[in-house]
Amino acid sequence: MTINEKKIPSVEEVSNALAKMIADKMEIDITTVLPESNLQELGLDSLDTFDIIFSAEDYFKIKVPNDQVKITTLQDVAVLVHQLILSQKS
Repeated sequence: MTINEKKIPSVEEVSNALAKMIADKMEIDITTVLPESNLQELGLDSLDTFDIIFSAEDYFKIKVPNDQVKITTLQDVAVLVHQLILSQKS
């Protein structure tokens, strides 16, 4: 599963894709994964969070610098990934 490399997704599209990744990984209902959801409250530990970041890198064809993996919510991840998509496609 990858995204169309020519289209730059909106933050909402990034958030929706990440919500599906989290729901699939944690085997939870996607409707419980909201932008303001705290990743720890969804059951993600630090390894799960890195796994989601790696999945996002593969899906969006980006590289997330290690020093930027300080995130708390789904929205934090979505904004970071969206910014990286914009910076790495320009």
